[in-house]
Amino acid sequence: MSMKPRRIRFLILMTLLLLAAAPAVRAHEHRTAPIWGKWSVGCGNSGLCFTSAFVREQSTWLDIRIVRDWPAEAPPLLRLTANAALSDTGTITVAVDGKEVDTLPVAQLRETQASVVPPSGFRPLGGEGFWYPSGPVTDAVLDAIVKGKELTVGLPIGAEMVILRLSLEGIRNALAWLDKRQYRDGTLTAAVLNGDTEAGDAPSALPILSPDMLPPPVTAAWDGNRFCSDIDPAIFTSLDAVAAPMADGSTLYILPCGAPSAYNTPYVVIHSLDNGKTRQIHFARMSDQGPVATDLIYNIRWNAGKQQITSLFKGSGVGDCGTWSRWRWTGTIFALKEEAARQTCDGKETAISSWSTTWGDATVFE
Repeated sequence: MSMKPRRIRFLILMTLLLLAAAPAVRAHEHRTAPIWGKWSVGCGNSGLCFTSAFVREQSTWLDIRIVRDWPAEAPPLLRLTANAALSDTGTITVAVDGKEVDTLPVAQLRETQASVVPPSGFRPLGGEGFWYPSGPVTDAVLDAIVKGKELTVGLPIGAEMVILRLSLEGIRNALAWLDKRQYRDGTLTAAVLNGDTEAGDAPSALPILSPDMLPPPVTAAWDGNRFCSDIDPAIFTSLDAVAAPMADGSTLYILPCGAPSAYNTPYVVIHSLDNGKTRQIHFARMSDQGPVATDLIYNIRWNAGKQQITSLFKGSGVGDCGTWSRWRWTGTIFALKEEAARQTCDGKETAISSWSTTWGDATVFE
């Protein structure tokens, strides 16, 4: 009988520990964008967002991507990218749950690409990519995709028609994520979280496609101490540089610094006041010996809505080790809110949500 109270106390203690741990697990999930089934999501630094899925049939692969820019009136765009050249005399077929939704002659589709203006800041994948004709045609295809269970795409490659099948499980969750990230949920233009209110522009930043777009004081600060301008202009264009307007009239410039390595791209952040004065921002980081400051951060992601920057420095190409950091703009500096690291590079893909927290309250995500 004397053991019973001990067992009860033990069970109570274990329950409390599990309850205390639960929020931390949920909080860690924000370190990477979610995935539902085959559908992943993401956003560029400008505020442009997308959901995409990748499907392969033997040596042929296809990336299907729904892209939406940040302006309120921006429609959802559909893009297909294949790794093999398509036959000019062939036709792309699109079916949902076995019912044909659309057919597109490749020659006609190629002709229409010249008239398509890609969203500013969009970064195409390798392979041969096509924007689907926008307007009612795209709307009909997307409506079928949202309601369906399986998408089938036929690609004319050489003399053959390669058929690729993709599960649509998770597509509604992915589009709902886009609706929320771009503040469209509950509005007339939402993809799935529809409402009866007018949508407004989502928080955004201006894509910087060339160093020539930079004001002279920003160029001087950018090249001030690390010779960041030593980068091929064509590479610069693909690295998602932006100018982010702040509420006080100042601007944050998020710019690549020099050529990227195999899996890490260095960036600097420059704060430009409305009077033209500029300064380079330094960021707090945690080291083995305590806090340090750095002016270079890697693989930047800017969230204009939350006024936050996240960074992932990869210790290997697999991404199984490295340092993940999150900073929030205070109005004058970026405050380090959270940092996590994994030092063991063992070739095993390990979710960043399970990396050890080295700074911040991992149970709270702002």
